[in-house]
Amino acid sequence: MNENEFKKQMENLKTPQADTISHQQILKIILLNAQKSSRLGIVFIIIPCLFLFGVFLKYLLGIDFKIFSSLEDAMAALDKISYLKWLSPLLLVGLPLVGIVLNALAITHFYWSKLNKEFIITIKFRLINIILLLISIAIVAIFILYAIAENAGHRVVE
Repeated sequence: MNENEFKKQMENLKTPQADTISHQQILKIILLNAQKSSRLGIVFIIIPCLFLFGVFLKYLLGIDFKIFSSLEDAMAALDKISYLKWLSPLLLVGLPLVGIVLNALAITHFYWSKLNKEFIITIKFRLINIILLLISIAIVAIFILYAIAENAGHRVVE
């Protein structure tokens, strides 16, 4: 192959195309969602955290604050009303589950590059979202473990 043929081949080569969306644009979208989701995440874990803190103080430390006792009594009262039985689990487990989803989606971004046929997952380090995600997971785990222990205790007695 001579030099002229090589030059022609090089000129006719297709150049790779860069993606039109830059990573900076993608990460800006994530940051906007992360701030909103962290605020919502805080709101979603307030009631379960107060409830668990009150139960911890009352039953483990023997300290009975009226504000926490009234929250526990309100949850027990909701459980006794047949058409409101779903409200207590929704507040104590459902809201933290929604917080898990919101905060997990806020720190991750999924992108499909058609050009390269690549699935790109980006995780943005946002400390507040990660902390809220871990607290929400802990709340849900505590209530699930309590439900399992409660049901196991009933089976042993019967």
